[in-house]
Amino acid sequence: MKVMLVEDHVPTREQVKTLISLEKDLEIIAAVGSAEEAIETVGQLQPDVIVMDILLPGMNGIDASRCILAENPGIHILALSNHSGSALVQAILDVGALGYVRKNRAFEELIAAIRTVGAGKQYIGENAK
Repeated sequence: MKVMLVEDHVPTREQVKTLISLEKDLEIIAAVGSAEEAIETVGQLQPDVIVMDILLPGMNGIDASRCILAENPGIHILALSNHSGSALVQAILDVGALGYVRKNRAFEELIAAIRTVGAGKQYIGENAK
């Protein structure tokens, strides 16, 4: 499964990349630091799953997800954030993301969440709301 990571915080991006790359069935095809960069490259790369930070500098992950899914409806988006408010979770799901995982639960849940979302099923992580 091809995975694109969109995360502005470099240490978090590197940790998540490492975690995903340990899985034989998952391939990180891109790790970018902004929504704009994700939108610019997603059409060429065609990932199966995008792990999308919600709060990014410039355009946020909710608006980026809306743009990406409008042009690429077959891509599945998994939101990743430090924030757990019901409004944020609902907002990202409303634009078409299939899942949500809190960053503090990433090591416990992220791989299962990517596989679930990649299969077209919804995944709402523990402590999401």
